[in-house]
Amino acid sequence: MPAEISERRGTKPTQPAVSETPKSGELQYKTPAGWTVKANGPMRLASLDIIDGEQKCDVSLIRLGPDQPVLENVNRWRGQIKLAPTTEGELQLKPIQCGGHDAQLVQLVGEAETIFGVIVPQPDATWFVKLQGPNALALRELEKFVAFTESIELP
Repeated sequence: MPAEISERRGTKPTQPAVSETPKSGELQYKTPAGWTVKANGPMRLASLDIIDGEQKCDVSLIRLGPDQPVLENVNRWRGQIKLAPTTEGELQLKPIQCGGHDAQLVQLVGEAETIFGVIVPQPDATWFVKLQGPNALALRELEKFVAFTESIELP
């Protein structure tokens, strides 16, 4: 299976997937064209870069405990791109699928940077998929981000 079709947790950016048969419980996803898998940082189960000249977006996938407060996480993201906190009543979430699971997409556009965040609540964990980067590049990659999110097969 080519590297641009499927990447696995821990795979180095330049290495193709090692096996055509996924191991049980292993995180799987389709890497969009032009995205590069990079080494995972602390807490990250997947890390990718989108680079266009001097501009770069960071994409991450993390897993936290169950019952994560949506508004608290969205407001943390808003602060990262210099937006004021929002309220529960102003929160705008769009239904989306993440590997067959119901999820919510939030789109936050600041003066210079954009964050797309997907929140996937499950009984035993909450998954977060996030893209952050310069407005023009992030907005250009929205469709690929949605496709990436939908391709994730959570273990």
